[in-house]
Amino acid sequence: MAQSADPASSAIVLVIDRLGAGWLGPYGNTWLDTPNFNRVAARSLLCETVIADTPNLPGSCRTYWTGRHALESDDKGRRALAALASAAGARTVLVSDDRQVTDHPLATGFDERHLLPDISATKCAKTIERTGLFSLFDAARKELEHQTRPFLLWVHARGMTGPWDAPLELRYQFADEEDPDPPTFTDPPNVLLPEDFDPDELLGFVHAYAGQVSLTDMCLGMLLECIDGHPLKHETLLVVTSPRGYPLGEHRRVGLANEALFSELLHVPLMIQFPNQAHALTRCGQVIQPSEVYSLVGAECGWQSHGGKHMSTLLREFQDGAAVGNVACAVGPGQRAIRTPAWFMRELETSDGPRRELFAKPDDRWEANEVASRCGDTADVLAGELDRFEDAAREGHLSESAPLAELLYEIWR
Repeated sequence: MAQSADPASSAIVLVIDRLGAGWLGPYGNTWLDTPNFNRVAARSLLCETVIADTPNLPGSCRTYWTGRHALESDDKGRRALAALASAAGARTVLVSDDRQVTDHPLATGFDERHLLPDISATKCAKTIERTGLFSLFDAARKELEHQTRPFLLWVHARGMTGPWDAPLELRYQFADEEDPDPPTFTDPPNVLLPEDFDPDELLGFVHAYAGQVSLTDMCLGMLLECIDGHPLKHETLLVVTSPRGYPLGEHRRVGLANEALFSELLHVPLMIQFPNQAHALTRCGQVIQPSEVYSLVGAECGWQSHGGKHMSTLLREFQDGAAVGNVACAVGPGQRAIRTPAWFMRELETSDGPRRELFAKPDDRWEANEVASRCGDTADVLAGELDRFEDAAREGHLSESAPLAELLYEIWR
């Protein structure tokens, strides 16, 4: 990469829970307008294939703040990101509307923690300013305005796990004339649809979710205006991401139902806006995981010299031209999954032993065509790679993993 980013002394990390990559314009969505996410993407390095390592939120926080994969059991020797920033003289602030985040054991490393009051909405808001998401973004904006020296501002929004209280007109904009009226509920849906489910019911869920994404985009615009006007904007790194997606019927699951490890749950956005928009309009095609946030922010802000030498694989790729990463593994209750450039496999524990579901990538984006019975050798190789990844993680040797077999890397089958 020809461009080099100016050094960052501060970082803003915006984490929006349950925001799947497929719902944003920069990731290919063409029917839901997200101008402010598009704006970030135009200024950023966009990571195309980021796979969450766990659907468990406390586990995701640990991954972000220590750089440890969910399968890694030992945090020794790795200082938390807030501690690295503080040791380098940066002020560290955590703002969230989720108590699971502010009460996380690693959150104690922040100089300040601000938990917004829990808002239980029983009906959709009349205006954007009365929504829970607006309150969170407004609190983040106010905290940003107070920062006068190098800082780490970590903003975690409940996002789609909080009330779906966007004004109803944001739902109606997606409904065609022949569609039923969008539903008015505010509690996030969580159901396993029957095989003969009513398509109109699912369409209502989709319109309601899209309304929340539109609301999130509008709130993001407010925060971007504040960032653009901040005195430290030329020394500030911005990261926008999500710990997990929100299934909306792709495998008859809506919401949390079973936490099945499919792409609608695991494929998350990651956009990195460097100071002075270095690396703008650049895409990273490597398969990576959220642990990159820790190493990238720490390295870009110069904080890792105060507690570690773990360099982001993204930075190694750009500095050395190396093909790094390209394998991601996730773990959930009774299941595990692996993603490579050419394949995705989900393995479930059953009373009869492991059951594997295999899907060809990148063509089968939503894992609709299961091919394990026709590609048994590939499934065996992936299972072996999963075992090696898990062993390396538990022994603390993930950075020393061997290159992928060509079968798992080559997409031109």
